[in-house]
Amino acid sequence: MNRTEASLYNPSPVVVGLKRLVALVERVLPPAAFRRFYDTGFALYRAGLRASYRRHELFARMRGDAAGAHRAATVHRVMPYSLVGASGLEATYDALTTVESEGIPGAIVECGVAQGGCAALMALTTERAGNGRQLWLFDSYEGLPPATDKDYEGSVTGHHVRALPPGSCLGTLEQVEGLLFDRLRLDRSRIRLVKGWFENTLAPTAPTVGAVAILRIDADWYESVKCCLDVFFDAVSPRGCVIIDDYGTCFGARKAVDEFLAARKLALELTPDGRGGIVFRKP
Repeated sequence: MNRTEASLYNPSPVVVGLKRLVALVERVLPPAAFRRFYDTGFALYRAGLRASYRRHELFARMRGDAAGAHRAATVHRVMPYSLVGASGLEATYDALTTVESEGIPGAIVECGVAQGGCAALMALTTERAGNGRQLWLFDSYEGLPPATDKDYEGSVTGHHVRALPPGSCLGTLEQVEGLLFDRLRLDRSRIRLVKGWFENTLAPTAPTVGAVAILRIDADWYESVKCCLDVFFDAVSPRGCVIIDDYGTCFGARKAVDEFLAARKLALELTPDGRGGIVFRKP
């Protein structure tokens, strides 16, 4: 497979500056003080991004673009619960509307749920379509496992603001259920949350899942991404969508995808989501 620009990570000058600031502060503050600084700063940063994003809905309504307004409103609604970022959520929304408009059969599978924001977006979008499509949400619900040697290039695992130790990106089962079923009042009968490490849960559950229309992998590490592709890729319907959230930001994720596609002799168009993720269609 030829490497395309979709594989590259091109952060904005603001993000580059923030990463440098975080690295500097981490060197000078005690760990507990740094954690408070980071958590507060990250929360303010995310709140600012969400406030700024609201203009997309307003501009779409001014243009009379009902579809664009709904897209922006849905993304805005779930942003407080997602680490994916607006452009990644938009890419996921677009993939969902594509499989709905083309009638691609199968369930929606997300491997790596965190706090459930992207899962909520997918559930809201499919519920609006009204076809009863099932949503399967696989996660340890204990955060990330440890990285392995295959995740490193030099001393780092990717283009992260800070290192991702075991337990990072945590969303508990109770948090995700609370978002989906208590806050958003989504239909429990369409959504299955499967708790456990991928190597223990994916293969035993795959026969029950059946065909897959959307496979969204947000798993960061080589072994995790490889496991997801090994188990679910063959179940993806022709012209179904595969989303790799960390392709451009986590070295192990990119390596796992590149090796998988090369082994299958698949030369596919990788469409970037604007923040390091990619989307491609299964032949």
